Amino acid sequence: MEYKVVPLDQLHSRESQVRQEFDQEFIEELAHSVKREGVLVPIIVRTVRKGYEIVAGEQRWRAAKIAKLKEVPVAIMEADDRRVLEVALLENVKRKDLHGWEREDAIAALWETKAYGSLSDLGKVLDVQGDHVKEILRARELRRAEHLPKGSSTRMITTVAPLDRASRKAILEAQEQGDIEKDVHNVTKLVSSLRKIPEGARPRIVEAVAKKQLDLDDVDSMPGVAETEDDVEQLVEAKRTLPEREYHSVVSYVKQERAGGRKPVLKTIISGDVTIWNTYLNTLEAARDEILLLSPSKCRGWDVEHRVRLQKALNQIDRHVEEMLIELGKGT
Repeated sequence: MEYKVVPLDQLHSRESQVRQEFDQEFIEELAHSVKREGVLVPIIVRTVRKGYEIVAGEQRWRAAKIAKLKEVPVAIMEADDRRVLEVALLENVKRKDLHGWEREDAIAALWETKAYGSLSDLGKVLDVQGDHVKEILRARELRRAEHLPKGSSTRMITTVAPLDRASRKAILEAQEQGDIEKDVHNVTKLVSSLRKIPEGARPRIVEAVAKKQLDLDDVDSMPGVAETEDDVEQLVEAKRTLPEREYHSVVSYVKQERAGGRKPVLKTIISGDVTIWNTYLNTLEAARDEILLLSPSKCRGWDVEHRVRLQKALNQIDRHVEEMLIELGKGT
């Protein structure tokens, strides 16, 4: 490159500028520094008929104009359009993060030059894997086709890409409103659960998560339970009104019924006695599993006090079980 100082009015912005939105507050702060210290890092340009076209460093140029400088240092490079775009993109990425959509547009512009034999070739220029370039281009396609929020990162769009259109948009818009955190790990978990649930139920589930009516563990338990928007509505109401154990009993019962090919009516189950029955069953099965973990042979080493306590507890369980068996026998 050739380095020299040139009049500021000979520099011109490039039409296909990578950065399309500028932080005016940042530029004005930079202008104060430029007024005091001058432009310390040369602006990269290339020669054009009317002077010099800015390749990288437009923010410094804008700050210099505000500071009313007469001339600035430049580094003049000889480059075709493809190389200009590469340098501009890399300079912006390394100095200050672009918006996701700006980076997507710049990478798409590079790919559309047809100067690269494969996405891997373009990835080498960008210092990323070819598969990552493919994801970026896919995110751009979705962002444009579905009018996804500008504030959504490329990575977040890639994360929700496996979902249907309505669910993708519901998650990203909830994030823009601050109702769902922009946490890739949690969103990945949400997406994984939603993919196992029919599409008709998904947007209402996302809404419930955004409103803190359901948490991620609740959503994880919904495959095989929630099939429609109305099902989700019923579950949200059950979550709000039932004790935690009864709510989980409802979910467990419905899942078992549907797995057996039956079609239980959620509203009837929630308002009926089945929640109590299932709570009892779950409690008994959990107690059974705990007791079966106890090894009879281990009881030999217990002291007298603990032996007496255990005998008393087992006798109480034995009597209670006998009474329950008698009652159950009356109904058969």
